[in-house]
Amino acid sequence: MAASSSNSGRGKGMVEGKKEAKEIQFNDELQLEFILDAGIVKDCELSLPYGVQLTNDKWNLFLPLLGFEETLIGFLKEEEDVREGIQVNVYDRGGHEFEMMLKKWVKDSNEFYVLNRGWFSFCNQHGLGQEDLIALRGFRHSITDMLSFVVTFRRMM
Repeated sequence: MAASSSNSGRGKGMVEGKKEAKEIQFNDELQLEFILDAGIVKDCELSLPYGVQLTNDKWNLFLPLLGFEETLIGFLKEEEDVREGIQVNVYDRGGHEFEMMLKKWVKDSNEFYVLNRGWFSFCNQHGLGQEDLIALRGFRHSITDMLSFVVTFRRMM
């Protein structure tokens, strides 16, 4: 199930991928105004932010299970199979939409989620690189009911 109103919204918490992730919480909140004002967030249910520091892989955004499932996967529908991959829409702080794929990968004994098929374009358009901090928030689109994310970020270099 999606996060309830008491757990959703602006700045009520952050799952930390890195210690520095808290630094972007305030900026994250300011950057969310457009997504809330645009009316595309179904029932105004927006997940808590999940912070992660980027690696040198611009093709894939790796999201460790710990924390990510707790804050974002509650928006998945029963019929959506992330092992097969599901199409998602990702929005930047300007409201631009990027089509991507969300998959659950299992490699050796490690499991993690990956956003790809569009992540490279997102990084290039925003000048993002290794060690930059991002925050993802999940939601259902109010018109299409599609799983969607808004990505806010802070460049570290």
